[in-house]
Amino acid sequence: MRQKIIILFIYCSTISFNSLSQCAIQGILIDTTHNPISFAAVGLLNAEDSSVYKGGITDDQGKYCFEKINRGVYFIKVSSVGFNTQYSNKVEYDSINPIMIPTMSLSSAGINLNEVAVTAQKKTVEFKNGNIIVNVEGTALAAGNTVYDLLSRLPGVTISDGVIAIQGKQGVRIMIDNKLQQLSGTQLLNLLKSMNASQIEKIEVLRKPPVKYAAAGTGGIINIKTKKAKLIGFSGDIFGAFSQGFYGNPSGGFNLNYKGRKVNFFSGFTANQEWLKKENSFTNYVPYNGSITTLTQIYIEKQHNHYETFNLGADWYINKNNSIGIKAAGAFGLGNDDRNATFTISDNSLGYRAMPYSFRKPNPWIYPDFNINAEHLFDTLGTTLRFSADYSPYWDIYAASFDHHFLDSNSKEILQPKIFRTSNTLLFSILSSKLDFEKQITKSLKIEAGIKAASQNISSDYTFENLNNSTGAYQFDSTYTNKFSYKENISAAYINFNKQYKKIFIQAGVRAENTSITALSKTNSIGYTRQYFNLFPMISLEYKKSDSHNFQLSANRRINRPDYNSFNPFRTVKSLLIVGEGNPYLRPEYITSVDFTYSYKSFMYHTFSYSRIDNVMMDYTTQNDSTKVRVGHPANLKKADIPSYSLFFQKDIKKWFSLNVNATVFAIFMNGYINGQPYSISTVGFNPGLFSRFILPKDFKIELNAYYQSPVLEGINHVKSRSAVDVALKKMLMNQKLSISLAFADIFFTRTYNTFSKFQDQNNVGTFRMDTRRISVSLNYTFGKLKLQQREIKSNSEEKNRASH
Repeated sequence: MRQKIIILFIYCSTISFNSLSQCAIQGILIDTTHNPISFAAVGLLNAEDSSVYKGGITDDQGKYCFEKINRGVYFIKVSSVGFNTQYSNKVEYDSINPIMIPTMSLSSAGINLNEVAVTAQKKTVEFKNGNIIVNVEGTALAAGNTVYDLLSRLPGVTISDGVIAIQGKQGVRIMIDNKLQQLSGTQLLNLLKSMNASQIEKIEVLRKPPVKYAAAGTGGIINIKTKKAKLIGFSGDIFGAFSQGFYGNPSGGFNLNYKGRKVNFFSGFTANQEWLKKENSFTNYVPYNGSITTLTQIYIEKQHNHYETFNLGADWYINKNNSIGIKAAGAFGLGNDDRNATFTISDNSLGYRAMPYSFRKPNPWIYPDFNINAEHLFDTLGTTLRFSADYSPYWDIYAASFDHHFLDSNSKEILQPKIFRTSNTLLFSILSSKLDFEKQITKSLKIEAGIKAASQNISSDYTFENLNNSTGAYQFDSTYTNKFSYKENISAAYINFNKQYKKIFIQAGVRAENTSITALSKTNSIGYTRQYFNLFPMISLEYKKSDSHNFQLSANRRINRPDYNSFNPFRTVKSLLIVGEGNPYLRPEYITSVDFTYSYKSFMYHTFSYSRIDNVMMDYTTQNDSTKVRVGHPANLKKADIPSYSLFFQKDIKKWFSLNVNATVFAIFMNGYINGQPYSISTVGFNPGLFSRFILPKDFKIELNAYYQSPVLEGINHVKSRSAVDVALKKMLMNQKLSISLAFADIFFTRTYNTFSKFQDQNNVGTFRMDTRRISVSLNYTFGKLKLQQREIKSNSEEKNRASH
């Protein structure tokens, strides 16, 4: 807390500076009679891809002014009611010398519009600085989907049983608006499924995150950026969708924004009802006393969830140098899993031949987030100090009831039923604050530095009770009941330099993080502590030989810390024959990566990568051949080596047809000890993907997305090939204000998870399928005096802007 007070004091002190500020780029707008045009829409656009960098309106004297502009090449686009739209010539801003745009004169259009729209066009998928950016806003495939649905369609991203990987590397962390999410497992899935894709502007797949981001994530970072109001005025949108698979799922919501010269208000709400059908078959061959017992589990599960999200906030631009903002956002919902399953057994070694069982798991949860942020601009050169603090108190409650019955070969009940119930109350308290500083030292040298402190407190109260069949009362079971607390504190500091010398661009930085962990089982007073300090360097060297050839070499080091679920050594019951437990001796894994990228004319990129992971974390199962119980564990292996090659191709083949192809080939060589025995992995994977867009007459658009994942070994499980094809049609109406989309997901119903495993004494095969083949209809209506719409770029001009990250 003392550190956070110091941080806040440092920021507040900067507010007292009264540095003079002036416009970086400014100009005047007049009509053909030389009278100023007031309240005209003005957009500052990037010259390379025509994307909107900033927006505003002219004052009563026809003047406009843009502040806090990064170095780059821009042009001005102006629109006003009753006048023709006009563009300025390109200008290059060096971040030092202010620019005055020559006076622009608008001619009368002879029409009377009710609203003015400033429209920018942007490619759907972009490759910048070794990272992939998917511009979600406005795409047909995003319609009617959640953020979780979108992740599996991102280039190079795969999801297996809820585990996210980038180019075959697990340990991926999720950020939302540059804020690292501390949730994992079911909590993270709840959050991602609660977010409607209509709220998302873009998703960044960061394989090489800079040091200003937390070092967590050995597989990389996926940064989800929500929509923001960019133009002055009132705007908003209302959207709704209905998706039909085995069950029908409705969703909808709204966003309302007002951006003035001094204040900005924003709000939004979404609601999503989700019904899913899950089907699973799993066969396990268990050796015991010279014979093989075959256990087959088949279940059908109906999962019903409802998710709601909200956000409400405001920004106050105190003066040209200072601004402050507050935001309250979050998600809440209720999950319900209803499963009916049957275990059949080939012999009588367990005293029965079939075990039908069922469970019901209601799960209410709420994840609110509160943020305060501020910014101080010292000068017109981009010297900036930013402060942000977050507080997140989360509640997550699980209650489950299990009902097991035991039948003979004639389906008659021969043993007393086993009925029990569990409950688990999870309380999270997450507090973080950070201070970031940027300064443009010279025209070619920029420095970034910052500090951060974060604390995470988690308590788990897990209770297990058995039903007494004689009395009908539930009895407390101390074997499984457990109270567990977990505290994690991370303090960090970083410094980063960006230097350009002629055709060479160098970025070098280092991040220092100190981690302190305390875990305690209050049930038996067993506890442990961990403390470690690490340095995480990052360096990137880019050489732009010509407009056609660009080379980049980079290296970095990152960490993936175990979450509290992995640490907790007590068992949680999934059924009588399937349980899981944590590992209190689990160590963090570290990854060192080296990447080389060659780009040709900014439409074809080749990336060669090599990664070494130490203390690699992996899940595995042990099996009691007598009782047939399988227990899941996390463990550390010694190391993993992962070489890979990636191809990214993007080109407008015709004015009406664009094509994006990406493919990754990787190999994983892993070795170490599991359960006291040596274990090694050698596997090769191939993941190609395709995205194409067809622009048709009368504002119709068709989008096609397809991917394939080759067979690969994940831990101890051999996963068979998977693929999917998605198609969407979009139509714009009412002067581009109303969009209607019709989407077909997983047309051939091939997004199926098939596995087999032969590990130590275990031999099993399984199939898991959800109703991923769906048809969706969605509508989105935008309104407001000034609004911003983003569409795909239609030109094939070279992308020269580096990603801001």
